[in-house]
Amino acid sequence: MGDNRKKKKFYFRKRRNKYFLEPGFRGFFCTCNFREKDCVKEMYNLLNEYAGKLYTEDYASKPTSVDSDERSETDTDNETDIGDMLRREVDSMRKDSQKSLKHKRFQVVETGVSNCIFIKTNLPSPEELTSAIIKDLTTTKVQKTRHVLRLLPIMATCKANLPDIMESAGKLFDKYFLKEPSTFAVIFNKRLNSSASRDLIIKELADLIVLKNGENKADLKNPGLCIIVEIIKGICLLSIVDNYYSYKKYNLHEICKEEVCEDTGETEAKKFKADISQEEEQSKIDK
Repeated sequence: MGDNRKKKKFYFRKRRNKYFLEPGFRGFFCTCNFREKDCVKEMYNLLNEYAGKLYTEDYASKPTSVDSDERSETDTDNETDIGDMLRREVDSMRKDSQKSLKHKRFQVVETGVSNCIFIKTNLPSPEELTSAIIKDLTTTKVQKTRHVLRLLPIMATCKANLPDIMESAGKLFDKYFLKEPSTFAVIFNKRLNSSASRDLIIKELADLIVLKNGENKADLKNPGLCIIVEIIKGICLLSIVDNYYSYKKYNLHEICKEEVCEDTGETEAKKFKADISQEEEQSKIDK
């Protein structure tokens, strides 16, 4: 008798080259509602749309080639140790991936946290592009994303320890708090990290801002500038944004909902007044 059992089929999927969140990045941090792939697609479309309007320079990916010196070194080396050969191969692959990442305008990188997306950019100022998006959505009230919730520009990334955070933040504070005084507030969030102390980091950052300019003052209700501190595992994301609360904490859905709510409130008020006037006229007729 023949064997009638079904044979198992094995499928091999091609593994994609993934990039991971590291210190020294600039980009955009966004949150989503459990649809990360759709969120990434929406972010690519949104960023490319407004980047095409703002920037005339082409920041697209450029072809990279291996240097002749590197080729000559690899060709001339006759390593008998297999471990050294594998180590060289891994290092060369890592260098090639970093080169390709450097020349891409927008590239999503792995954060290791669900519903948290980071898109690295080689644009000089991600805050400029984010400001253009937020201002346009505030004026037009056109909902361009369905799955993206918050969108924040990230000016610097570093390791999530106090010395590195203070060093990276000090460079940003020189630009925003050194010459002109301003009110400020520190917005702190952390995910999958138990070593970073929230109170200590906020206190040290506030003291540093006051040291930059004695006229800088903390204002938690209506700050002029907000320092964004997002800690994801062992990486800290830093940024400085303005109008944080007036722009609904940079929540794209809330920004587009605002005028709709006001319009519905006005229409309901008008209907209420119209109903009252009709009732008054009807009462006069009845009398």
